[in-house]
Amino acid sequence: MSDRTPYYITTAIDYPNAAPHIGHSFEKISADVVARYHRLRGDDVVFCMGLDENSQHIVTAAATAGVDVKTFTDEMDDAFLAAWRALEISVNAWTRTTEARHAEASIELFKRAVTNGDIYKSKYAGWYCPNCNNYYTDSELLDGRCPLHPSITPEWVEEENYFFALSKYTEALRHHLDEHPEFVTPPVWRGDIDALLREGLRDFSVSRQVRADKAAWGIPVPSDPDHVMYVWYDALTTYLTAIGFPLDVDRFERYWPADSQLIGKDITRFHILYWPAMLMAAGLPLPRRIVVHGFMTFEGQRLSKTTGNTISPITVVDEFGADAVRYYIMREMTFTSDGDFSRANLIRRYNNDLGNDLGNLLNRVVSMIGRYRAKAVPKSIQPGDLERDVEDLAARTVGDVAKLIENWELDDALVAIWGLIRRANQYLEERKPWALAKSPETAADLDTTLWTATEALRIAAVLVASYMPKSADAILGQLGLGPVADGDWAEKTVWGAVPFGSVAEPQPLFPRIEME
Repeated sequence: MSDRTPYYITTAIDYPNAAPHIGHSFEKISADVVARYHRLRGDDVVFCMGLDENSQHIVTAAATAGVDVKTFTDEMDDAFLAAWRALEISVNAWTRTTEARHAEASIELFKRAVTNGDIYKSKYAGWYCPNCNNYYTDSELLDGRCPLHPSITPEWVEEENYFFALSKYTEALRHHLDEHPEFVTPPVWRGDIDALLREGLRDFSVSRQVRADKAAWGIPVPSDPDHVMYVWYDALTTYLTAIGFPLDVDRFERYWPADSQLIGKDITRFHILYWPAMLMAAGLPLPRRIVVHGFMTFEGQRLSKTTGNTISPITVVDEFGADAVRYYIMREMTFTSDGDFSRANLIRRYNNDLGNDLGNLLNRVVSMIGRYRAKAVPKSIQPGDLERDVEDLAARTVGDVAKLIENWELDDALVAIWGLIRRANQYLEERKPWALAKSPETAADLDTTLWTATEALRIAAVLVASYMPKSADAILGQLGLGPVADGDWAEKTVWGAVPFGSVAEPQPLFPRIEME
């Protein structure tokens, strides 16, 4: 692996208090697209996801389900992994916070903060929401309810806890944000963070007392068994656990700091303020980028495990297929605002973008090569201005897509790819190969036309592989080529770099869905 550039990407780990819903999928698919892109570039990718199980909220959910906590979390682990498999998420560093290796990592990070003088004992009083595991002041509540979970009335808690000296790092955090503007991506989400810094950061509790009336659940505070770590302190440590901290020094130093850490807008303060300060206290470098996204609604309604307004990703995949769902979410959602998942809009995207544009281009190319050239892809004999125009667009698209994905503008990257696909369809309309096939005198023009359209489609398939891996391989298979492989980007996005053989029998890639 030493000759490959390491790339470490993480998503937020999920509370397994219930099975995942479609709202979780935007973050996971987005991270998967970027992870797959970097593998295509030949990078050595570690992709971390997992479950945040050390929360009293999980204990409550298990009790409601009538099972012990271990049984409940194991069942949830199966449910989350099944959902991500259905969506073709290529995670390779799955981590649960109940693992022994994670407890070891969390205890080490806690000890380093203690050694650095950043953890002390004091009394705490505040409104505690068990769903987001956060404390709120009176002014932060909305009509007495949690600002993120409107159906939850937070509990007033007073107890002696250990605290982390977050206020000590106010200036260091402000300086880091100013010196590294890409740290918060996209920058639209930085406003709330700047406001918190202007108000002045408050130290936060990093432990909970073990209560006699409740089962102890969580990682014990070092040297004080009467306290367990605050769930956010150990949850954030997951990103270190996944790459070997603290025992596997070589692995950890290879992949840390993380290149991109992907989160939702509701947990920015934890990742942009708490997390960097915890790393500073432990003497560890900060991640290069925290990527923030908005929320997904479903048919205009807020998705919520608490209220039961959910739909399983598996249900949607069973109806439309993983690649169609991945394409729709990546094309419709953006990182700068909230977005809505609509079944009707998915069907429209499916029929128009996938069926009429991509599927139609594939069918036309393969069918005409079969009909006019006995399935053998001809060579380009005499390219002219139209062919050079398509070639130039393909080269620009490759460069644009790389820049856009690396800057987390994933919807715009798809727009660029579809520009090439639509240009290839337009090119066929301009060249009219069905007319060229009528005369032996235009055989060379026909060969050039068929090869040019095939080559544009081939490059589009490689570009779309991070978004729709199965469809990309199916396209290449119909063109008589092998599947996309790690490291293919450098060579296989170059115009004319791959020799063709014979195409396969045309198969509909995205059969039309009739609207109800």
